Amino acid sequence: MKINVLLRETNVSLLSLNGDWAGVDKGALILLKSGIIPKYAFGDFDSVTETEFKVLKEQIEVEVVQSEKDYTDTELCLLSLVEAGYTEIDVYGAFGGRIDHELINIQLLQNEALRDVNIHLKDKQNDLSLLKSGKHGIMNEGFTYVSFIPLHEDTFLSLEGFKYDLTNEVVSPGKSLTVSNELKKEICNVTNSKDVLLIHSKDVLLIHSKDER
Repeated sequence: MKINVLLRETNVSLLSLNGDWAGVDKGALILLKSGIIPKYAFGDFDSVTETEFKVLKEQIEVEVVQSEKDYTDTELCLLSLVEAGYTEIDVYGAFGGRIDHELINIQLLQNEALRDVNIHLKDKQNDLSLLKSGKHGIMNEGFTYVSFIPLHEDTFLSLEGFKYDLTNEVVSPGKSLTVSNELKKEICNVTNSKDVLLIHSKDVLLIHSKDER
């Protein structure tokens, strides 16, 4: 089963996406304002006003958790969705805002209860997921660049079908060798001895008005 999750504001057109939705904290309110009724709503809802929270409760079932807790609202959401049987989760609004939240959103992909789930953190410019150790076929889905970010020391990485191929290259955190590669085939091959982050990305052209120049 697949579901979309909204954490906060995103540059993606929500109505263009198919499937069920879950909202986390203010993300649930943004979904409602966009004309989408989320199937689930998670969080302590400390980022919405009393009036906004009343609107939420009038339209969807909300289970509020305490603000002082040992996990983030996002972790609660993902763990609950996995327990409900979802195996594919696309998360929007994971980037931007507070950098501590952004970093932990990425690190949640390594959570033992989540690492076997197909979770993607997405916006208009990026698609980030965890590539567990093994052999993989990576499809070209229209992004310009693909990067492999090692999470562990001495990770062996082989790339075939890319602009910059590698053969048993030893990569470690803190080096930029495997950033901004490009796919040259419809399906490219990757072999990694330890977990890496797989990031598809593209540049976004910013157009400024005359008043902003």
